[in-house]
Amino acid sequence: MGLTDQQIKDQLAKFSGQFGPAAIMVATVTAINADDTVAIEFSDGAAIDDARLKAIVKDGNKVLLIPKVNSIVLVGRILNSDEFYVVAVNEITEIKTVIDTVTQSTNADGFLLNKGADNLKEAMILFVEAMEPIVIMEGRNPDLIKLAQAKTKLQNLLR
Repeated sequence: MGLTDQQIKDQLAKFSGQFGPAAIMVATVTAINADDTVAIEFSDGAAIDDARLKAIVKDGNKVLLIPKVNSIVLVGRILNSDEFYVVAVNEITEIKTVIDTVTQSTNADGFLLNKGADNLKEAMILFVEAMEPIVIMEGRNPDLIKLAQAKTKLQNLLR
């Protein structure tokens, strides 16, 4: 009994996907999604609404380059499935890093660093607020509680 045309096509697709080179395609970013994916459009008009920014879908530690909307990206297909991931970006708007409880984000607005509930900006503000009475020259002592809190946060956030 012979194979049908569809069975032959399926076997050829499986064979070429298993032994052929992986195709990297050029696409344009049309939107950034909140779930570590982007919407993209290929030059032929085909669109994918959830191309991954990292190949493996798993919560936890990661480094992400968030591309700019309307920028060019290189996209790879995952094992001939309907799933794609961004291999390289032309322009970025943000870099995000997550390692256990430490998160870091850099974008045009600045640098954000958190470790658990501690935030570098909050620690620095506490430090400044604690030092303000000294700068004002009112003869008051520094706020020792805020200095202690700031010191603890800085030791927790920085190496």
